[in-house]
Amino acid sequence: MLRGEDFQTSIFGGRSQGYAFPKTQRWDPKRAPGFALGYAEFAVHDYELTPAMIYTVNFGLANLVRSHQTVFQRNVERDFRVRFRIFGKYEDYEEYSLKKYRKEISPNLLGFFSPATKEIVTWRQRPSMSWRLVPTLLHEGCHAIMDDMFGELPFWMIEGSADWLGEAPAWMQKADGLRNDQHARWVRLNRMRQNGDLPNLKTYLLSHEYEHWDQMFDGNIGMGYDIGWSVFDFFMKTHPQAMKFLGAVVNDRAVLSARGRGNGRLEAAFEQAINRNWQGGTALLEKGWHSWIKIKAAEAEKELLKARQKQR
Repeated sequence: MLRGEDFQTSIFGGRSQGYAFPKTQRWDPKRAPGFALGYAEFAVHDYELTPAMIYTVNFGLANLVRSHQTVFQRNVERDFRVRFRIFGKYEDYEEYSLKKYRKEISPNLLGFFSPATKEIVTWRQRPSMSWRLVPTLLHEGCHAIMDDMFGELPFWMIEGSADWLGEAPAWMQKADGLRNDQHARWVRLNRMRQNGDLPNLKTYLLSHEYEHWDQMFDGNIGMGYDIGWSVFDFFMKTHPQAMKFLGAVVNDRAVLSARGRGNGRLEAAFEQAINRNWQGGTALLEKGWHSWIKIKAAEAEKELLKARQKQR
């Protein structure tokens, strides 16, 4: 298990069906008409991996790969795969993370991707949060996609894009838990805007480790994810040119050459690329972002009111 030799290949297709099998069993497309080789490879521990779950994850990954290729103007490698290790018990997830990665976790860490071993580690989630497993798998799958395409990227971009693209598909938005969670995010962000608590955007874009978010948000690292998600949403939805700009900046020569140099140089190069290519630079971008939060929060409050009325 610690060497990652227990992962199984998966195929999906048919009527929302998916199957996993040992890598020693070579897949013959002729024997499974209507099925395709999935991006996902699974290793599970005290967890039932259903055909529907295998299908859902592979269906989501296929769409995510296409979305990333469109937005970031890059392709994944031909043999690209996403390896998921899913534990049924939190205690096993905790023990494995500590033993394999020397990583101390808490229930708030729903899962993580290791660039070194190319595996995603997670668990079934608390009973009240079981709806969070698929979004977590796809969020971490986005990290694997970005790692394959670029390797290192600005910290906020990695988390913001994974939150946004991992939860964007319309079929996922049908889940009340996820949809209402997103509405609540906009309301929280707008409250911060009204109270003057949103971080300076330039300072946020230059953050390059969780400790910065810990300091920036008084120990509430989760707000760092919310901010990145909202900035990415601004790029993706306000105007088609904004999305094109995002792809261009990620592929900026200065940004790519700054990878692996540490000390926040990558984030600095990204911020400088914005100033060179976005009219008005980060200062004007920040104003547009604030306005976008206000608009989205107004929409979110209406939707949350509808949800509360339904529950009565």
